[in-house]
Amino acid sequence: MRAAASAASFVAALALAIAADALAAPASPKPPRLKGTVVVVNQKSDTITLVDLATLEAYRHVPVVGGPHEAAASPDGRTVVVTNYNKPGAPQKTLSVIALPSGETLRTIDLGEYAMPHDVRWVDAERVVCTVEADSALLVVNVNDGRVERVFQTGNRGSHMLALSEDRKRLYCSNMGGGSVSAFDFESGAKLKDIPTGKECEGVGVSLDGRWVWAGNRAEDTISIIDTGSLEVVKRLESPGFPYRVQFSPDGKHALIPHARASSLVVCDVAGQRIARSIPLGLTKVEQPSTAGVCPHPGGRYAFVTVRNDDSMLVLDLSQGTTVARIPVQSSPDGVTYSPVGR
Repeated sequence: MRAAASAASFVAALALAIAADALAAPASPKPPRLKGTVVVVNQKSDTITLVDLATLEAYRHVPVVGGPHEAAASPDGRTVVVTNYNKPGAPQKTLSVIALPSGETLRTIDLGEYAMPHDVRWVDAERVVCTVEADSALLVVNVNDGRVERVFQTGNRGSHMLALSEDRKRLYCSNMGGGSVSAFDFESGAKLKDIPTGKECEGVGVSLDGRWVWAGNRAEDTISIIDTGSLEVVKRLESPGFPYRVQFSPDGKHALIPHARASSLVVCDVAGQRIARSIPLGLTKVEQPSTAGVCPHPGGRYAFVTVRNDDSMLVLDLSQGTTVARIPVQSSPDGVTYSPVGR
């Protein structure tokens, strides 16, 4: 009897221990239920990858001209423009215009004398603005007929990334060569000021209310905050790990800044002008993932982050600070954009 009771006690204790271990073990990330399409730009594959958010699967790899870096989806989400920037020894000079969700190439825009288009934003339903780094300029391009409608001269080397205010009144550009941000009156075309920020200023974004420009100075691991009224740097944050891009959350409360050498996405409090948290990248196949592009989902909870040396796009849960999905794409993904239009 005692042996039977002892065995029963052992089995009960073992069951309790297993249950406790199960409760203590970290739960597998729950894939989000989202809709739409994410477009990932693959630099070395000369492609873009289309990701179906409903299934979290890459459903098509679309060839583009070459050396692509950034992409932007149109206001209605049915068209994406991709910048063909540079291949070794061969600066590019085209924009690829692609239909969503099919991935059909609608047209290729030749920019003529202008070379190395890098960043791009939609102005309205017919026009985009892009940087052309080789010419130290920004162009307004009509997507339907390919005409260059306006040229903004930056007068600076390495005019790389850009930001356009929500009201379409201000245009900003980062200059890696001079470590500055150029500010333009978008309506008149006049350059207002070159604002010194820090070494190799690359990522740049303007807050949704138009009051602040945040800029990442990758070579000195700092973030500069510019008051758009005075066009002066009012605060500089130390942020180690190569601050690379700047995007703002849909509610305007946070600046999302990938850090390429810190394997993280840094989330900043815009009102408090401070770093709120650093979210480490998970689920990757490499030990030190290189964070590249970022695009928030309109719902605000999730963000899409590309990882250059992992050939992947991650879905990050910003509220929990976790990685909830990894989608394989192609070689050296960088730019990323979202469209509400799904398959």
